[in-house]
Amino acid sequence: MIEAIKPYWIEIKFFAAVILLVASFLAGGHVRATRDAATLANYKATAAQSAVKAQAQFQAEHTAMETKFNALSAKYEAAVNAKPPAVADAVSAGVTAGTLRLRDADVCTASNQAAAATARSRAADAAATQAHADRVANSIAAVRAGDAADKRERDLGNQVIGLQGVLEAERK
Repeated sequence: MIEAIKPYWIEIKFFAAVILLVASFLAGGHVRATRDAATLANYKATAAQSAVKAQAQFQAEHTAMETKFNALSAKYEAAVNAKPPAVADAVSAGVTAGTLRLRDADVCTASNQAAAATARSRAADAAATQAHADRVANSIAAVRAGDAADKRERDLGNQVIGLQGVLEAERK
């Protein structure tokens, strides 16, 4: 019988080799598919962990930036809304109380011993008093204008400081 298949021996070897190749290909494909599924699952798990880490890091940075901006905003609002010292009111109160003088010498000096003042001295006193009141009013107006300019300068300075803080926070 071996003699009968000898002429076909090459074809038999060829078919056996083809069958072995097909079988190994099918077995290898199954192994590769299993390996690929495990690798894909591993990649998905790694990607999910990375996404969770990135989200946590983003949330931490976002919260820190939000805290910095809130602190800057509160500092700016406190500086803008702070009541500056009222110099005009202090000048008016000081002049009225006599603790503050707007000039070195009074226009009209009178003593308690001059009981009988003449009409002319009364007119001079009235004129001096009116001039004094005018100077006080003008001084108060000038100080109030200065207060307004100072407040504007402080507001602009606080804006610059606030904007510098925002830039600094954004750069970090």
